[in-house]
Amino acid sequence: MEVDSKTEKEINQLYSVNDSAYVIFSIHNQSFAYKSSRVQEIMYGAKVHPIPFTPDYVEGVLNCRGNPYTVVNTLKMQGEENCEIEEKIYLLFKRADDQLCIHISNIEVFFEPEEEDVYEDSVKYKLRVIPIFDAEIIEQTLCRDLGKED
Repeated sequence: MEVDSKTEKEINQLYSVNDSAYVIFSIHNQSFAYKSSRVQEIMYGAKVHPIPFTPDYVEGVLNCRGNPYTVVNTLKMQGEENCEIEEKIYLLFKRADDQLCIHISNIEVFFEPEEEDVYEDSVKYKLRVIPIFDAEIIEQTLCRDLGKED
């Protein structure tokens, strides 16, 4: 099927990455922001398969179209007492070097902040300042705990 240039332009705009948009999600009552261009997918109700001999904060792996994603509970990673997350919502990161995701409680909103509302480590949404989630900490902690430091 041939696609005319107008249709091709519309398709490219639809699927182009908007690097200024963020997703705000929560883990229990704590909200975080993350660039939506770095999100591979959000999965609801996925089955997590446990993995033996891993740190307790690794809940297991889930299957996303044939690709295994390591599921991390960041509350357990931080040693929180109330660390069980009832909701089955998983935020899958778009990363070149690994396939990680985190167990979250809720997706609050996707939004595009004004330039002056984006700080180095947080984003202003309405009247709240929301910390930007750092996925690198997960990888660093996993590598340290599994004895694979660079």
